[in-house]
Amino acid sequence: MDLLLKANFEKLLEQYTENLDAVRNLQGTLIEDILPSVTDELELDAESVRWAAEWLDDTYSLFQILRRNKFTRSFAMESVRKTLVWRFSHLWPPDAPLRMPLVHCLHPPVVDPFGRPILVVKIVSFNDSSDAFKPLILRGLERLRLHLRRLNRESDSPAPILQYVILIDLANLSTQSLNIDLVTWTMREAIPQFPGLLAAAFMINYSWAHAGLWSIAKRVLPARAQSRVFFPTQDELRAYFSPGMLPADYGGTLASLTELHDPLWNDSGEQRSRSVSVSAPSIVVASVPLAATPLPATSLLNPFFGYPVSSMGGAPALHHGRRRKRDLARTLLILTWRRWRSHIMVCVWISVFVLTARGRRAWFRSSAGGRSLWQALCSTPPL
Repeated sequence: MDLLLKANFEKLLEQYTENLDAVRNLQGTLIEDILPSVTDELELDAESVRWAAEWLDDTYSLFQILRRNKFTRSFAMESVRKTLVWRFSHLWPPDAPLRMPLVHCLHPPVVDPFGRPILVVKIVSFNDSSDAFKPLILRGLERLRLHLRRLNRESDSPAPILQYVILIDLANLSTQSLNIDLVTWTMREAIPQFPGLLAAAFMINYSWAHAGLWSIAKRVLPARAQSRVFFPTQDELRAYFSPGMLPADYGGTLASLTELHDPLWNDSGEQRSRSVSVSAPSIVVASVPLAATPLPATSLLNPFFGYPVSSMGGAPALHHGRRRKRDLARTLLILTWRRWRSHIMVCVWISVFVLTARGRRAWFRSSAGGRSLWQALCSTPPL
């Protein structure tokens, strides 16, 4: 595992160094030729053009697109044009950041042995519609791109930061209620729009049941992506990252994940302030009152899972100002009903049948009509 990760890192860095001039020349052509063409096609205003130019100025993203097209300039230009049109369909205008409690980025200098930032993602099962989560996944990937660009701008190292490594926690993943359609869409549609973001994925807290999930995932992953997925033991994980680079949740010496600062949200907030200044006059945004948006207690976006939450301007807060026991009890009842609903209904129907049968037997024994009917049945000669 270590040798493979090292070889991939050195190869990527070598390719970046060798093709940096080609990427910068491509940037100039894209801004001078492709951007005006897309502007005319989509009838973009000045604010949209500035937003598109900011993405075209991202050297690291364009390098990954050029690399995906095997450093063929004409293919890369066409790919960039298609991606630019796609971005206006799915990411424009920039929305207010919404914190996702299942995704956490460890703050530098907590990095892997090759200086790459570490993401921790907790995978959970859900039965909700895939369409509700697709925009969140796309916005999250865009946030990762912006954070990576910011890290490179603030870094003094000559070697760029081109990718993340990701720890995928499977402890709360149920194989029975996994949304396969959403997983397939993420692999085939979402991640290809942000090529090269992830260097390696480490599956942790996995069980034998997850082997079946991996066999399904391999069907939608290219061979190159499969070579970047690992199932390390606890000792192998600590040996690669070192205990000082892991949260206490995963055998490290850092604080627990909930206590560690997450730079993604600060970056997204700064990006949001820049986006607002581009996409709309600040006076208009300030004059619109922000309404409190309720979040269900069992929502995956609820950072206080189990308690009702209101989101005021993107900052979730407890609806009643505190954690009430009655709210937690209500949530537990709801989750119990969802999990054991079929078993409970079977028990109810069995109880109704037993009570009905006992009532009929008591009626036969106690009432005059019941005794007469019983005697008539007993005196009837057999056929």
